[in-house]
Amino acid sequence: MSSAAPSSMDHIRSVFVKQGINLLDFTVRVYPDEVNFIVYVDESDLLRAVEIGNDLDDSIGSAEQPAFVVIRKATPSMLESNEARPLKTGVQDERATRLVQLITARSRVSEVQPALSYVRDVRSNLSAVTAGRHHLVFGRRGAGKSALLVEAKRRIDLDGNISCWINMHTYRNENPAEVFLNCLNSILGTVVGHQQLQRPGSPLAASAAVLYSHVQGALLHETIDLTVVRRLIPQVQQLLRRFLDQSDTQLFIFVDDFYLLSRSIQPQVLDMLAASTRDCKAWIKVASIRHLTRAFQNAPPLGLQTAQDAEIIDLDVTLQEPKRAQEFLENILTEYCKAVGIGSPSRIFNGKALNRLVLASGAVPRDYLVLASGAIQGAQRRDGARQVGAQDVNQIAGDAMQSKLQELEEDMAANVEFADRAVRALTVIRNFLEETNYTYFLVDYRDKEAQAHEYDLLTDLLSVRIVHLLDAGVSHAHAAGQRSEAYMLDLSQYSGLRYKQGIEVLDFEAGRLVAKKTRSTKTARVGDTPRKVIAILRVAPTFELSKLSSVTQKAAT
Repeated sequence: MSSAAPSSMDHIRSVFVKQGINLLDFTVRVYPDEVNFIVYVDESDLLRAVEIGNDLDDSIGSAEQPAFVVIRKATPSMLESNEARPLKTGVQDERATRLVQLITARSRVSEVQPALSYVRDVRSNLSAVTAGRHHLVFGRRGAGKSALLVEAKRRIDLDGNISCWINMHTYRNENPAEVFLNCLNSILGTVVGHQQLQRPGSPLAASAAVLYSHVQGALLHETIDLTVVRRLIPQVQQLLRRFLDQSDTQLFIFVDDFYLLSRSIQPQVLDMLAASTRDCKAWIKVASIRHLTRAFQNAPPLGLQTAQDAEIIDLDVTLQEPKRAQEFLENILTEYCKAVGIGSPSRIFNGKALNRLVLASGAVPRDYLVLASGAIQGAQRRDGARQVGAQDVNQIAGDAMQSKLQELEEDMAANVEFADRAVRALTVIRNFLEETNYTYFLVDYRDKEAQAHEYDLLTDLLSVRIVHLLDAGVSHAHAAGQRSEAYMLDLSQYSGLRYKQGIEVLDFEAGRLVAKKTRSTKTARVGDTPRKVIAILRVAPTFELSKLSSVTQKAAT
């Protein structure tokens, strides 16, 4: 065997793992004039594996000894033995390490890097977002907004329709005229490209090319006037209508990370996009965070008005339905486990760890995967550890506190005042819970309506996964018609208090919510029926939103 073969094998394996492809067998054959690395993969991965292998050929060989990656379909016996092969060393097995690498490489989804495997949810969001309608897709960071849009784009392209992808992260620091002009550049570029392939010599192709060139020229100017840019809208609308009618297709415009734009310009941008696609088969699909999005303003009326102009798709799988949340999240993790030959999460996570992952992530898919990856690494550092335990999840959740606060500040860079306000609101809530020795709390409906600005602060924290909604309608035990919302502080925010005695905490066991008191002999209360869950939540302290008034007053000044 060539001396370079072992290191090349490691390199090849790592590249395939990062792309979500499991190598079911791997052999090396050395010939006098070349080296062949023979890789066996599942039939569903063949085409992608061939592309990756071709790209690797140049990097693993040399002029003196060329090397090639040869892709072959795995035999049935390989598939069976790979899934059944025991993990004799548990989390110390190389497949557990490859799982960590895969999650690190693929937990963030973008147009150029789709989800490892799109996991359907019970609400049929994919069929909804591919319909001919404007949509606002809302969800917390990591809830799967980009994954849904990427999968929708893939389906739309396969159906023969046309799609355009715009990520607002690129334009977050620009004014509305510049943002809209860049959107037009992407949209018209898509139209021109399609026309050049289908009818390059048509009058419509010429018109599209002229308008596209005009937009590109306008982008070169140092200052872009909004009034001048608005004059382009009728021309774009007419072009799109003619183009879509003649081609008998639909155009889907995917706008990702919309919340990164300043709220003050969001209605203007959406209004101009909507005007440009009016009365033609062009549909806007916007992914954003609900409480950082202003889709419509009343005076003057601008933007997309929900229920009339656009429908809402809510992706948040919350802890209101713990069993459903657990099934959905474990299905996602299972796809990652299968990709590296582990088969099932239960082979390296014990039951308590899987339960704790749901609670620690607040049912947010990306947080769930990242915490799972960190917990595996934590278990690997423990002497003799074979499985990930709940303590490993607790530790990584506590370590995540600082990164969540940092994410909050990064996400709200276009809304600087929001980050400062949210951090101060979090401090007030934490102090209240430390005083009451609870990690979950209630907010009365009437207080919510009377203290609207203060309630906005709470929902801001909900958007960035620092508090989680448990139940949107907890009835009062002794007052008919009186209800409250129940919230839980994120595990990362109170894991530092875990050694304090007598704290009322919530846990998660076999799809059921459980209330416990730390370091106490008191019997845990199990929410195995809806009535018992309500009984658990009713005893939580009520947080008066007026406690946040000092935060809103400081923001106003």
